[in-house]
Amino acid sequence: MVRISFEISEEGLEKIKELVKDFEEDSYTEEDAYRAIFEMGIMAYQLQQCNYEEDDLRRQLLLLSSQYSVIKFKNFQLEKENRLLEMSLSSCEAENRFLRKLLGIKSEKK
Repeated sequence: MVRISFEISEEGLEKIKELVKDFEEDSYTEEDAYRAIFEMGIMAYQLQQCNYEEDDLRRQLLLLSSQYSVIKFKNFQLEKENRLLEMSLSSCEAENRFLRKLLGIKSEKK
C-alpha cells in the first residue's frame, strides 16, 4: 500500500469530514472512509472523462450524419443529371442514325 499526502482547502476538508461521518455511520473506520472517498473520486473522474468522450462521439456522429445527408443529396442530383444526359445522348444518337440514313451514309458498327 502507498501513503500519499497533499494540501486541501478548509472548505474541501469540511466536505470530506461530513462524508467521513456518513461512512462511519455505515460502520467504516475513519481510514477506510477516507480511502473510499478518494477511490470514489477517482471513479467519478473517470466516469466524467467517459462522458466527455461520449459527447465528442455524439458531436462527431451528428457532424458525419449531416455530411452524409449532403452527400446523399448531391448523389441524387448527379443521378438525376446523369439520367437527363443519357436521354439527351440517346436522342442525339437516334438523330445521328436518322441523318446518316437520310444521307445514305453507312453507320459504323461498334
